Amino acid sequence: MSHKLEQIERYMKINRKDLKWFMKNIRYHSDGKELTDEELVDKLAGYMETNPRCIDMDGVSNPGRFYYSTVGYGVFSLMGEKYRMGRIEVFDSEDESGYAVSEGIFTMPFVAASQFEDFMNSLETDLPINIEIGSHKWCEDECAKSLGFETPEEMRNPENVKAFQRKKNDIYAKERGYKDWDDLMSNSKFAPLKKKED
Repeated sequence: MSHKLEQIERYMKINRKDLKWFMKNIRYHSDGKELTDEELVDKLAGYMETNPRCIDMDGVSNPGRFYYSTVGYGVFSLMGEKYRMGRIEVFDSEDESGYAVSEGIFTMPFVAASQFEDFMNSLETDLPINIEIGSHKWCEDECAKSLGFETPEEMRNPENVKAFQRKKNDIYAKERGYKDWDDLMSNSKFAPLKKKED
């Protein structure tokens, strides 16, 4: 069920003076060496991701009739090892109900999920949009392969899920100097108290 937004604001305007200062600064620290496009993009992206002041929260880049909101799902299957999933809600400023007028779903690899959600949450358009790309089945197929399964059905098999989680826990325990997960748990404060011998 779509949730209702009593009030929503969409601001996405770049503070150009701030970016201009940063551009001068990185050129100064490069000792006169001309940065490659890749170096410049990497430094600029890193700066924008860690410095919220480069976004002008009092400015509006392109206000529009339609705006968008993402709502994440809890993913309890092994798809959650690789993907974030959720719903995209479409709101119409001319609709007085305050509820979403349409919605869709998304399945995004973690590496791109935050970027995608930030983009959708900042987007405003004068006309409605339509996006059709990929499929959930395709994502399932590739996720299964990346986790070592031949098919999505194998990835969903309860015994395979149990074995996968056990292996993952054992790796976690070994990285911390334990023999396996059982060894870690037996030495943790959460281990069951042993009965005192008579």
